[in-house]
Amino acid sequence: MGCNFNQLMLMPAIDIIRWMESAFGELQRSQQRQLVLLQGAMSWCDGQLEQISHQIPMRIISDRHSYPGSVPVSQVDRCLGSESTLVVVDLFDGLNPDVICIASGLVPSGGILLLLSPPPDDWDLNRDRYAQWQQDTVSSRPGFIEYFFNAAEQDRQTGVVITPDSPSPLLPSSKPLQATPISNGETKEQTQTLAAIEAWHRDRKRGIVLISADRGRGKSTCLGLLLQKLKLSGVKPVLVTAASRQIADRLLQQATSAGFIAPDRLLQNLPKAEVVVIDEAAMIPQSLLRQICRHYPRVIMATTTGGYEGTGQGFMLRFVNALSQSELLHLELDKPVRWCYGDDLEAWINRTLMPGVVGPVTQEMKKPCKIEWLDPDESAQSTRLQQVYALLSSAHYRTRPSDLRMIMENPDLRVVIASRDGNLIAAALLNVEGGFTEELCREIFMGRRRPRGHLLAQMLTAQAGIENFASFRGLRILRIAVVDACRRQGVGSQLIAAALEQAQQNKFDYLGASFALDPSNLEFWQQTGFSPVHVSFASGKSTGDNSLAVLQPISSGLIGVVKTLQQRIDQQLATWLTQFLKNLDVADVTALLRFSNYRGEMNSLELGEVEAFARGNKGFELCFTSLQKFSMNRIAEGDFEPEAILVEKAIQNRDWSFVSRESGSEGRRQLQHRLRRLIDALIKA
Repeated sequence: MGCNFNQLMLMPAIDIIRWMESAFGELQRSQQRQLVLLQGAMSWCDGQLEQISHQIPMRIISDRHSYPGSVPVSQVDRCLGSESTLVVVDLFDGLNPDVICIASGLVPSGGILLLLSPPPDDWDLNRDRYAQWQQDTVSSRPGFIEYFFNAAEQDRQTGVVITPDSPSPLLPSSKPLQATPISNGETKEQTQTLAAIEAWHRDRKRGIVLISADRGRGKSTCLGLLLQKLKLSGVKPVLVTAASRQIADRLLQQATSAGFIAPDRLLQNLPKAEVVVIDEAAMIPQSLLRQICRHYPRVIMATTTGGYEGTGQGFMLRFVNALSQSELLHLELDKPVRWCYGDDLEAWINRTLMPGVVGPVTQEMKKPCKIEWLDPDESAQSTRLQQVYALLSSAHYRTRPSDLRMIMENPDLRVVIASRDGNLIAAALLNVEGGFTEELCREIFMGRRRPRGHLLAQMLTAQAGIENFASFRGLRILRIAVVDACRRQGVGSQLIAAALEQAQQNKFDYLGASFALDPSNLEFWQQTGFSPVHVSFASGKSTGDNSLAVLQPISSGLIGVVKTLQQRIDQQLATWLTQFLKNLDVADVTALLRFSNYRGEMNSLELGEVEAFARGNKGFELCFTSLQKFSMNRIAEGDFEPEAILVEKAIQNRDWSFVSRESGSEGRRQLQHRLRRLIDALIKA
């Protein structure tokens, strides 16, 4: 994989600096951005960087260097919203595609993204921390490294490679771009967006405004301008929430009068607000978003689509598409602000690290699918693996650029696809897990070890309390995705069946999965015959939602374990719902009860308490335990949509003020009377 384009020979540092200054001059003229790859021995690259640092201001992302303004790789998210004309990413510890995407978003028009690395042919996977997958497993070949640098090499317009011994080039000749016009601090799109929101607010409509945009489109700036306008028009109070205060910093700097509150605190305290503004809504658990939208009449939210974190696409698929169009005002920002429309670097990043376009597929349901297994270690299947990533990007709740590297290099990954007429229509990723020693199982059980990449094995050992579970070998389904046109045709079930057959043939002990606790997910998995075995109390890193683990035992030794875990859910779910799962919304609780097939045995004393509450005057607190079990049973076995108060009070025992706020101006007495009528109706049903 030799470098054969745009290469610069080794020269004194001052010549390199002059070349870069010349490059900046050309880029400022064209308003383009440039990718520059500084490749050579570590000492040589560090020497060049040292010289550059004395002459040119830069932001460096590195765990090895500590120049002014440098940021460790683990803290690169802190840079979001800032910018630097020269951004350097140090790749000598490894190549993380997510970090490169973030770094590219920090470079404004006329800037350079500089990657510091060894020559691709000399890449040492043992030194690359991002080539380490399961526990101590390392990529067997640098499939992604080859793909990444070849993509740069083949794009003569975007990339320039600088090595110690190659000839000096000119910068590629780029078509000059035009910056998006800004008048009075606003782009035309921002002005139109703000006007539409102000008109919506003047009409006093109850509902949701959504601003969606790719990175660099001025979305947070637009929200900040909106907060200023709301303040001037006398709208108060206005609350701002986001997954973290850091995410909302940019807009809060523009509107210092707005108060920030974390999403869980917002729902816990329910402070009064005329408008709630949610920044990067896709990063907040959707169960919390649904509750916020129920409790507050006017919500304005913004989210990034197509961003490096991959949350935006799933947010649009799972949350926005479920909203009533009559209550949603969806506004989009298309023109970039930080860089220019038609920017070469943005196009290259999207094409190389975030390809999300899936080709056309037939919708003919009767045509059979071809099911086949791909080998990530086969370079000949590289194109197919990229198509799998594109499918996951367009269909899954969260797919990061780093997942593309995982698909290409993880030796413990299994990929099964479905195609029709040669077109990819579905894919599933599976990971090999477990098979640990008794000693390691004990360490996991005691919470002292968490083996990397063995999520289900360590979850059921450490959290669900099955001490030897990690000794079993299994396949965990990481992702499964089907293109829109072919959903609800049984294609996903065919992939599950192929995975089960593979697990049986290779003598695995189980096939399992862990996924976001969401009604649409539960509906799919309920049809597969898998058993729910564990509910995670903590919010998952991938979705922000609680997760549910399911299992299909293969070896006889696990049949009893699955029954034990199901009994544990029956015995403890009532407590979990009042404590650790208290923030689940009504739809999630309903789906969980029905999927787990909850059955709580009730004696005559408990049934009597339920009747005394529903048809008499016995107080709620005296009857809560019986009411909870009764309500859970009825919802689990029914097919009706329960009223919110039945779940939030009779099952989760949320505060009366929370239930009152959701239902309007009712006080406790009216709410309790309403709950009595609902319980009585369930008794009669």
